[in-house]
Amino acid sequence: MLPLVRHRWLPANGRLNLAASAGGWRSRASQIPPIQRPRPAATRSFAAEACNAGEESPLNEYEKYLSSKLMDAFEPSKLSVRDISGGCGSMFAISIVSKAFKGVPMIKQHRMVNEILADEIKEWHGVQLNTKAD
Repeated sequence: MLPLVRHRWLPANGRLNLAASAGGWRSRASQIPPIQRPRPAATRSFAAEACNAGEESPLNEYEKYLSSKLMDAFEPSKLSVRDISGGCGSMFAISIVSKAFKGVPMIKQHRMVNEILADEIKEWHGVQLNTKAD
């Protein structure tokens, strides 16, 4: 008959203590390596994306649609719309520089953009919004 084995994890040293109920046998030889979580793929930061507008990849159809709505509403001097969800369309980074924001507090600038994209934002997981007066 096999002995019943109890175990206790000691997080300080990363080892597993095994103790058999019959015979008082103990072993600390079992070394369990720490869990290695995969790091997410490196992505450009939102600020870098907004600054490097010349290096951006072509827009997909939904990004073009969002860009056209924002162009019509704000006539921006600079506009960047990027799907940062990996292509599924659930999270976007939007950067706008427009004269329409002159003298308007940032929270109201964001509300203006949210109002234009209200129907689309309902379907999204999140949005990173950067607005600036021209």
